[in-house]
Amino acid sequence: MAEADTPNITNLTDNAAADMCASNDAITFQYYAWGIVANIIAVYGIIGNILSIIVLRHRQMRNSTSYYLISLAVYDIMLLTLMSLFLALPTIYLEKDVLAGFYFACQYMHPYVYPMALIAQTGTVYTTVAFTIERYIAVCKPLHAANTCTMSRTKRTILVIFVASVSYNIPRFLEYRTTEMWSDKYNKTIPTVELTEIGSDPLFQEVYFIYLYLSVMFLIPFSLLTILNILLIRAVNKARKTRNFMSNSNTKETSLTVMLIVVINVFLGCQFPALVDNITVALFDFAQLKCSLQWVQFTTISNLLVVLNSAINFILYCILSKRFRRVFLKIFHFKKSKPRLKFTVRGQSSIYVRNLNHHRPAIYGTGMTNYYDVDSSLL
Repeated sequence: MAEADTPNITNLTDNAAADMCASNDAITFQYYAWGIVANIIAVYGIIGNILSIIVLRHRQMRNSTSYYLISLAVYDIMLLTLMSLFLALPTIYLEKDVLAGFYFACQYMHPYVYPMALIAQTGTVYTTVAFTIERYIAVCKPLHAANTCTMSRTKRTILVIFVASVSYNIPRFLEYRTTEMWSDKYNKTIPTVELTEIGSDPLFQEVYFIYLYLSVMFLIPFSLLTILNILLIRAVNKARKTRNFMSNSNTKETSLTVMLIVVINVFLGCQFPALVDNITVALFDFAQLKCSLQWVQFTTISNLLVVLNSAINFILYCILSKRFRRVFLKIFHFKKSKPRLKFTVRGQSSIYVRNLNHHRPAIYGTGMTNYYDVDSSLL
């Protein structure tokens, strides 16, 4: 069972369409899905994630949740960049027979870049799990939140996730190698990617790809996210029923929870087809699957959804977070400043001129304290 050969971003390897049994229809389908649509999504996603990092790093957004979202954006940028360069662009060569030099260069880099893409995906999955757990504690266990949901603990968690993601994917660096073979078409030797002795070992494939991969990358995080998501939705519904008795800070915490619930559900929805794809490969003969046009199409779409998931968070933040929108507009000066109003107070011996906008807080306009500096939510 060679699950490692699937063309899945969750298992970034050679395209199934490149296999000798792949039909022209499969190659053409992957060209439009990956060579065109996925590249467009990737470019937008990289730009959107960079903008998200800029906004989330602003002092008015600085809190433990924003650090998780920054980490998530970094992993998404890494995943989208590697996907575009080493999975999407090569499909253009397969369909149009252009970018041959780039395609062959990708073959040389594949054994090293492929594990990096999986490190990014692992980081994405468990960063999502981490901020879901934090939100659950903040909403459902508020007495523990003060000691748990802190900046220092968040930074340590982010570091642990990175180290664990790298450690878990170290075997991937031993999975593939690049060799050269003669090509009658090009009348020269060209690079090709093949499994190493370790990568082709049946025991390694069974333990690492079936048991570990499906458990660590799908079953455990999906189960946690599904359960915590249900609990968060119940907590939000309960909070909405008592809205009239809620303080302003509690209302903002609920709004933040709603935003993160949407992010979690989008993650689950986009990742679920990849879960089905990997389970299918684990249960059935891959040699037959990769020759099926329907399976190639399903795998391609599941990959596309994973890419979409890494590109869409900026849109979700803009739609669901008022504060994110306001800080974004403030940073990039999209709002024209209103004309300043002045009035004079004439005393016995002097004239007092006051600018009504002087020392005005970012949102509320009353008092000298900037509300964003002390509030813990993102909304």
